[in-house]
Amino acid sequence: MPVARSHETPAGRAPGPAAEAAGRHGRAVGRVRQAGTVRPGGVQPVRHPEAGRRLRVRLAPALRRRPVRRRRPHARRDHLRRWLMQPMPVTDYVPRREEAELLAEVARVRSTRHSGVLLIYGVGGVGKTKMVRALARRGGPDRHTHWITPIDIDDSEFWLLENLQRVVAEELDPEAVFFSPFLTYLSQLPQYSARRIGRDTIASHHRRMRELFVQCYTDFVEKTGATVVITLDTVETIRSTYLLITLTQWMRRLPATLFVLSGRPATGWGGRDPIREHLDDPRNPLPVTEMELHGFGHEDAVGFLDASVLGDSLTAEQKEHLADLTAGHPLWLALAVDYLQRRDPPPEMAEEGPCDGPLRENFRRRLVTPYRSANFWSEAIKRLAVVRHSIDQRVWGRLMDDQDLPDGVGDWDQAWTELCRRPWIRRRANARYVTLHDALAEELCLRLIPLHDLDETWRHQMWRRASDAYESLVGAEYEAVVGELSTVFDTGEDPDNAVFRRVAELDIRKREFDQLRTAALYYRLLSDFEGGTELFLETFSTAAAQHDLHFQELACHELERFLPPASETALLEDAVGVVIERFRSWLVTTPLRYLDIGIRIAQFLTNNAQPRAALSLLDRLPEDQADADLRYRLANERGNAWMGIPGEVELAKHHFDLALEYTDGLPSPDREHRRAQAYKELGYYTRNLGRWQQADTYYHSAYEVIAAVVGPGRPSADREELASIQANWAYLRALHGQYDDARNLIEAAIAVRRRLGSDHQLAVSYSVSGEIYRYERKFTLAWKSYAQAETCFSTLRNWPWIGMILQEQAICLFQAHQSGYELLPDPVTQAKQIILRSLEICRDYAIRWYPSALNRAGRIFGDEDPDTGLDYLDKSVTEATRVADGWFVSAGLIEYMELVYEVWTRTRDPRYRALIRSRVADIERAIEEYDYTDLEARWELLQGHLILHDNLDGTASETLDDALTHYSVGFRILADRRVGSHGAAAIASEFERFHQLFSLLSTETQVRWYARLREDWSTKSRSTSLLARLEQLY
Repeated sequence: MPVARSHETPAGRAPGPAAEAAGRHGRAVGRVRQAGTVRPGGVQPVRHPEAGRRLRVRLAPALRRRPVRRRRPHARRDHLRRWLMQPMPVTDYVPRREEAELLAEVARVRSTRHSGVLLIYGVGGVGKTKMVRALARRGGPDRHTHWITPIDIDDSEFWLLENLQRVVAEELDPEAVFFSPFLTYLSQLPQYSARRIGRDTIASHHRRMRELFVQCYTDFVEKTGATVVITLDTVETIRSTYLLITLTQWMRRLPATLFVLSGRPATGWGGRDPIREHLDDPRNPLPVTEMELHGFGHEDAVGFLDASVLGDSLTAEQKEHLADLTAGHPLWLALAVDYLQRRDPPPEMAEEGPCDGPLRENFRRRLVTPYRSANFWSEAIKRLAVVRHSIDQRVWGRLMDDQDLPDGVGDWDQAWTELCRRPWIRRRANARYVTLHDALAEELCLRLIPLHDLDETWRHQMWRRASDAYESLVGAEYEAVVGELSTVFDTGEDPDNAVFRRVAELDIRKREFDQLRTAALYYRLLSDFEGGTELFLETFSTAAAQHDLHFQELACHELERFLPPASETALLEDAVGVVIERFRSWLVTTPLRYLDIGIRIAQFLTNNAQPRAALSLLDRLPEDQADADLRYRLANERGNAWMGIPGEVELAKHHFDLALEYTDGLPSPDREHRRAQAYKELGYYTRNLGRWQQADTYYHSAYEVIAAVVGPGRPSADREELASIQANWAYLRALHGQYDDARNLIEAAIAVRRRLGSDHQLAVSYSVSGEIYRYERKFTLAWKSYAQAETCFSTLRNWPWIGMILQEQAICLFQAHQSGYELLPDPVTQAKQIILRSLEICRDYAIRWYPSALNRAGRIFGDEDPDTGLDYLDKSVTEATRVADGWFVSAGLIEYMELVYEVWTRTRDPRYRALIRSRVADIERAIEEYDYTDLEARWELLQGHLILHDNLDGTASETLDDALTHYSVGFRILADRRVGSHGAAAIASEFERFHQLFSLLSTETQVRWYARLREDWSTKSRSTSLLARLEQLY
């Protein structure tokens, strides 16, 4: 391998006698390396591939400091010198002893089929990335183990889980035998995001995508017997981000997989490691093994040099000395080899004695000295040391466009090719983007950049140049792509394959633009704190209004690294680190900006099923410096986050109360508007917990507050808020059975929204109107209202609401049929078809309404196919728990129990009785957590039925008096409190079931029960219907 030479003397230092002697001696070594192979004791001549002649040289070892005269190169050899200056690979990979530990973990997962995690930690430059990539390329001895190409998790492309999943699926299953459902669904995502759909819709797509991936992945490993190794590199970049939560949740669901997480150790976290904490979560821990990777031992360091391009050129003594000077650190070994390929040996190599701290430090400074040069390639490396985002050829060209191309490089395409060949340039997974190796960037920023850029002017200039470069690549084309995506389905015709292909093309361009926009945002934040945060708020708000989850997620992850962490962390050791620390200090001194940013990010996290992460962020914000409006927003967002955590919904109440309190500090009319919103939030919160009397009080207060400020000349926003309150209140009144009040409220809301021309809100009001009629058992009028709502939503192409209307229509058809009304021919069959369409739409477009669709499917199918109905109801409870929907947790549980009871009484199959016993704890927990009286009443009656059956069968553990108490309480609650389409309307059917069992009792017991029920219901119930029904018992 040829070796380059240099005439350069390190800047700022005149060579002393010893250095000059070592330099002359080293230059002779350099010429010998060009000519042939140096070995201890002499030189073996070989033909140089370019020189075309034989050289025979004898050289004593360099450490003896014998001066050797140096001959100047001939001018006609310039072309050779330029060729010799081309970057060469420093070394092939040298196997590490630590590989055995990694392979042992792979073997453990392969034998147990239980997934696990191997954490490989080490300081920068010790060879973590090199080792995991080499192992992935080489694989292991078992052909059933699949090694996924290591993922650079600091690459924003992989901050979106769908991209990571796509890479894994395509590598594991190139023919799409197992992953076809996932890849097909993934290909359809662009058409969903292009439609006019809401936040929940986008979130439901991503959840559905993740579910499909897990299903396909599980199918793959189970049917092939495969073990998978997934490596995530540079994980230190996500240690303080919310992406870590998403990744660890995802990892827990994948079977037979070893996850190798490679990165820097958690320094500066007070002994904590957030990565380890998330993996060790006691609720669902993953087995974790931690391995610390150090530099080479002395013997391995010499082996590294043996395997390098200079392996045959260096003497054994030189290799020993280099191993000592570098302390076996792979980065410094590689830098030394690179340095010696193109320059004379540094004088430190000729120093005798121990390689102590000063000598080693001088040697390291020497190795980075060449980058102080102002030549093209040195400047390129320095710029990449401060511009740390992945760049492609276009961005790099703009970053370097003030530099002349070096000799021998004809154009920028060739310059890019040569840049990519340099050993410190890392290609990203997509092969189009590159970065400078992190460890080299840090060393340059530690030892060279401060001298080159004392006042930081140069680095800020580079960041502004980078920001401008990324922004210039977005330009008007981005607006054109977004505009076409927003209108591509507005033709009024059903889209064909050509439309879907076009959407896919536009979506790819949109995602590329999003990455460019977030990179521009990153450099704007570094170079202009005020302007960067303004840009974030502007673009993030626009994306939120457009339900652009993709850009919001990228922007959130980008900004997270700038926010003050929850605890002290180590200062980043690159050019960016000190500026980020400065940004954090600045942000703390501008608390209103800090609060605004934090609240917006927390809202995004809550809406994307990360409420705990949102609460963690909100708790770090400077609440004591917030104004009244920010205090309101902060408290309200905390309340929303707690509502998203199953089992802890009660904690939201305190924060909603605070939000209401903070509205007192606002000026009018903002005070009234916010206050009405606060009461409405409290109304929704208490309604969700079944505390409907409280909810009614809150809605009434909200109505009174907003009604006081509406009127002629007032903003339409206040009138819309009034209509929103009326619609919510009307729905609650209908649940109470107060149908006249509900009708008046919803008709007023419809009139306001019709005048305001709000088609979407008008359609929502029609939906509420339909529900009121259905609860009132006026099925024909309900069907007419649903049809009006469906027409509006279909015109708007609002898929989430279409899914909701379909499930309302399906249950209306079914209940009307049960009550003797035939709204359509063959109503049960049509109800089944409609609810299946609703299930598909709600699963993909409206995740919060998916539990209700499953519940209604269970009721419709369970009438003729109990097992199918039970499956739907069971899934309804699971999905309702996931989204903290207390109503459908309760409804799903009791309807599941009632259907199981019906099947058991028909079949007496003990499996069904066991199913009832298995859900008792769930239903009692729901009764304790929520205040849905309907749930309590129906559970009391069901317990009465079961005890009575057991007494008749002679297997009872409770007495008939216990059963009687359950009946007395259950019917009393059911009669006094109406609940939606059940409640008082269900007394007839429930009493008929009770009558059938009552008739099986002895005459003596019947007399005793009759007397007890008459006494209880006449003194403890407000309803007279129970006493009238009592006469049916004899």
